[in-house]
Amino acid sequence: MELRHLRYFIAIAEAESFRRAAEKLHVSQSPLSRQMQQLEEEIGAELFEPSGRGVKLTPAGRLLLDRAKAILSGVDAAAKEVRETAEGQIGTVTIGFESGSAYVGPLSTILTRFRKQAPRVNVELVPMSSAQQWDALRAGQISIGYGNYVPDDASLESVVLARHRLGIVVPKQHPLATASTIKVKDLATEPMLMDPRKSNPRLYDDIIAAVRARGVTLNVASEILDGEALLTLVASGFGLTFGAEPAARFLDVGTAIWKPVSDLGLEMRNIAMWRPDAQSPLLRPLVDLVREFGAAPRDRERGLRGRESERQRRPRRGEVR
Repeated sequence: MELRHLRYFIAIAEAESFRRAAEKLHVSQSPLSRQMQQLEEEIGAELFEPSGRGVKLTPAGRLLLDRAKAILSGVDAAAKEVRETAEGQIGTVTIGFESGSAYVGPLSTILTRFRKQAPRVNVELVPMSSAQQWDALRAGQISIGYGNYVPDDASLESVVLARHRLGIVVPKQHPLATASTIKVKDLATEPMLMDPRKSNPRLYDDIIAAVRARGVTLNVASEILDGEALLTLVASGFGLTFGAEPAARFLDVGTAIWKPVSDLGLEMRNIAMWRPDAQSPLLRPLVDLVREFGAAPRDRERGLRGRESERQRRPRRGEVR
């Protein structure tokens, strides 16, 4: 049994005439009759019986009509879905991201634009370190990576989307919160709360190395995996932690603030990465948006810095300057 048998059968059943069905299908009546004979022989039942100058369905034919319509509808739907998948209209894009950087970085802006371009494409976000993202990209487990470090693999392409100074997060009641300038030496006696090294080993090591280069050994009081728990403990006075500059806006709602460390010399970068040999019609529009966004990140950073400086200069409620 072939799909054309079912299409011919439905046409005859709806027209109640071999002649009218042949005219509708733009085929001659004789081949159409032979196709129906073959179908009846294969099924082992008569599908039509004479009715006046035309034909009507037998009980077996009426049963087949319902099933044939369902089969062809399913085939048409499957073909449409396959075609839309091949064209990149539907599917799922999986993005690996560095925890703590997705919400306050440019990723949400890029995904907002992508959703407008491809409203039927699903997006999955999977937290993983930059190094884990490189492995996942090579294995085809994610479509795009969004991390803090440029991949050390020439087979992966990447673009820097943003750069942010790394500073410290302190409770608002802490003496450093009002200091005009903070240096690394000011952290020497402070208890520091850190993300576990395993969650972002390169950043952890970069911080330790940068501090040691200034002759200071950090007093790491605790390593805390959960970001909300970490900030809660900082705000409560249990220690200080490191954070990127965009955290300043996020922290406004709580009782901790972000402060720059003048001689720390570290930055947090938001980097998108992907496999250039694995670009499908589904992924290509997102990669194009990433390239566009990464074309002039310094311009955006200058604008962001300007808005942040203005925010810091703006008097707080009840404050006179």
